[in-house]
Amino acid sequence: MGSDSSKLQNKSTNGTPVLDIKVVGKRRLSGTPPDQTTPPTIKVGASVSFNEGFLTPKKKLSPDRLEVGRSRSGSSCSERQGSFKNKNQHPIQTRNRQLIQSCFQNPHEAIGRKIAKRTAEKRSEFAKFYIALSKEQSDDFEEQIKVLLKKSVANIDFLDEVQRLAEEFGEKYVQYRTIGFKADFFAALADATITECAFLDNAVHPAHQTLSAFSQFITMVFSSVRDGFYNEMRRLRRTSNSFSTGSNSSCRRKKLSSSPADSQYDGFTRAASPGADSRLSDDCFTPSYGEDDGFLKPPVNSMLAARIC
Repeated sequence: MGSDSSKLQNKSTNGTPVLDIKVVGKRRLSGTPPDQTTPPTIKVGASVSFNEGFLTPKKKLSPDRLEVGRSRSGSSCSERQGSFKNKNQHPIQTRNRQLIQSCFQNPHEAIGRKIAKRTAEKRSEFAKFYIALSKEQSDDFEEQIKVLLKKSVANIDFLDEVQRLAEEFGEKYVQYRTIGFKADFFAALADATITECAFLDNAVHPAHQTLSAFSQFITMVFSSVRDGFYNEMRRLRRTSNSFSTGSNSSCRRKKLSSSPADSQYDGFTRAASPGADSRLSDDCFTPSYGEDDGFLKPPVNSMLAARIC
């Protein structure tokens, strides 16, 4: 079996060698000796994809203009946009935010008192502070906690507003330092707040999901509360330092303004006071009653008689 493209016949029936006949394409070559081989054919690509990169002229690069790969710059730009997006991304997931808002739709009017009592049970130092408060102060204390949570939950999608509310809440706690409040109490308050807020769910969602949502939210809120507390403390210190510095400078100004007159008066008194050497000069002006001043007296009669003689 053979095709039209190639046929090879080595021997005849009589045993005499026969010339080989090869057909390449439509062209038939005859008379080729058996020991001579045909050179290999070189294929020349006719398609564009085969000649791509070989037949197209290369671009000349000018020394003043350098080509920069656009794929890398595009990827870096996308990375920058992604990082900026992640920076502005809310730290709490959307489903957890919805869970928190749904919990606060349940009655929670006494949540401030519950948080304060739970904190007092967990920490004895806070209990002493809480007992030292008057009835009006304790009511105000509990109301501030409730208002902070309600406003923060209502603005949970706006991080700047939540941060502002928490910092203002922390600034108000500086007034309780005179009664015994410490910045360490914020951690105990945060733990009690997470527990009491989780009870508002009434076991509608899984417990681990509710605790995770409120842990993220309350931690974020009370970190800003602590920042507001310390910022107010620094502001009061700066104010007191500037007041003390101003009073000291005014006292110094008064002393400096009064010192020239005093020095002038002191100089005047020192100039009028007699010195050690002034005694000799003053003796001539002071009358001496013990000395013999006979040469000033009129002559005695005996002295006149003696002179006449």
